[in-house]
Amino acid sequence: MKKRILALMCAVVLGGSLAACGSSGGTDAKSTASSGSKAESSAASSSASGEEKTGGFKVAYIARNQSDPFAAELVNQFTLQAEQYKDTFTLDTFDSQADSEKENSIIEDCITKKYDCIIIQPNDGELQKPYCQKILDAGLFCITTNAAIRDLEGGSWVDGDPYAQGEAIAKLAAENVPENGVVGILNCMPGNFHTTSRYEAIKAEFMDKRTDCKIIGDFMVEEATEAAAMSVMEDWATSYGRIDCMLTTADLLGNGSYEAVKDDATYEGMQVYSVDCLAKTVLEIKDGVYTAAVYQNPPALAAANLDAAYKLLTGAETVVETSVDSLLCTADNVDQFIQMYIEQGQITKEEAAEHGYTEGSVKSILEEA
Repeated sequence: MKKRILALMCAVVLGGSLAACGSSGGTDAKSTASSGSKAESSAASSSASGEEKTGGFKVAYIARNQSDPFAAELVNQFTLQAEQYKDTFTLDTFDSQADSEKENSIIEDCITKKYDCIIIQPNDGELQKPYCQKILDAGLFCITTNAAIRDLEGGSWVDGDPYAQGEAIAKLAAENVPENGVVGILNCMPGNFHTTSRYEAIKAEFMDKRTDCKIIGDFMVEEATEAAAMSVMEDWATSYGRIDCMLTTADLLGNGSYEAVKDDATYEGMQVYSVDCLAKTVLEIKDGVYTAAVYQNPPALAAANLDAAYKLLTGAETVVETSVDSLLCTADNVDQFIQMYIEQGQITKEEAAEHGYTEGSVKSILEEA
């Protein structure tokens, strides 16, 4: 069974292998200097400030935190797919290291260096919003993504639908959690539009509807880390004993919740739900110890962002607002996600076989999507 979350528009998903990507904790930026092209024409085009150029635009992508596996995967997809735009613009990527002040400083530096288009993955949308406005005031193009700042007048955005992402796991949990079940809820990143929207969906579609369940914890951690989730889960396990379900807004929270109790027979069969659908999570779903996760579709997000930058820089559009599809991974379609990660290089054939997967037995979820 494959379930697709509805979105306003579906971006084209591009293929290609995905290499490992990360950043060292001490660097302020990671410059990829990757470049690519979508069109063969090198006719003159206008920048946001009205200057005539014959290609050679500069695009900056500022990531929220490349030590986060999802954010690192998104950066890698930007880098890989930017090769298609080499006749039009170069791409540099920067790491904010989960620090809003650092992110704002990088934004100001990119304005000073006159990047023609600046794409931002906000750490905190409200804190980044004034600096995004500075980009627009400087006559440059600004795109926000994952989580998009949608009320920035004159700004563009590319994003998934975070409420729909939370709704997908909440509705599935509402169907599957046993009557009078004991449930823990973990959220993260205060001020982040995505996690806030996912939590709102969990509240509306699970907490408000499954009033028979006992919510033993409804907790917010600053950053989505396994360590933070394990600490909370260990406290809850000591205080409450058996927990039937963990509903979380990010994979690392779900991963940490499971890791904290995986060796305790009391928690056998505990349901775990999250958003990100990392390679580790996919293997846990295959093993039957994790219930479901929403894949935010980094290939589609990167493709749509780069396409938006191309359209803005070449004058095809003045503002771009685009949503991309997310996909729900369960035991019914997990093999397709494993195949996708094998093709991207994040899961080896040998590793997949250890979890009972026969390589090549199904199409990648992206091929079917």
